Amino acid sequence: MNDIETKLACFKLRAQGKSLATIADTVGVRRQTVANWLKQYQEEVENLRQIELDALREACWMTTQARIERLSARLEHITAELDKRDFSEVPTAKLAELELKTRAELAREFAEPRIRSEQELRDAKESRTSLDSPELWPEGDTTLLLEPEESGNGRKRSRGAE
Repeated sequence: MNDIETKLACFKLRAQGKSLATIADTVGVRRQTVANWLKQYQEEVENLRQIELDALREACWMTTQARIERLSARLEHITAELDKRDFSEVPTAKLAELELKTRAELAREFAEPRIRSEQELRDAKESRTSLDSPELWPEGDTTLLLEPEESGNGRKRSRGAE
């Protein structure tokens, strides 16, 4: 597996929610290497995660559709019963609470994934990397940083020791 295929495998595994240790073991690189790649490409990985979630939603659509229909029918029955009741009764309060919970559950079923466009990915990455740029570091700051790995071996450096 070449470097690009290895990175892509890392990104896909992370999008599926796998841990750094699992990813590192699966693709055969160090955990720090995986962490560095994921940090460098965090917007793309998040986008892949949203695409994975969207695929899962599509695969479960019939189940989701059935749940939405069931919740909608329940909400109609609850609302019809509430329309008949006097709100001074205790059971009515419980029924009103059930209506609110059912509405909230129904609203969650309609949540859409947020998949970013290529331009949004570039903008987010530019915004994040501009915060990491050396020009923003205070003069004389010697906080240790970990340089990106080129051959799998990261090394520490100080901000002032360039």
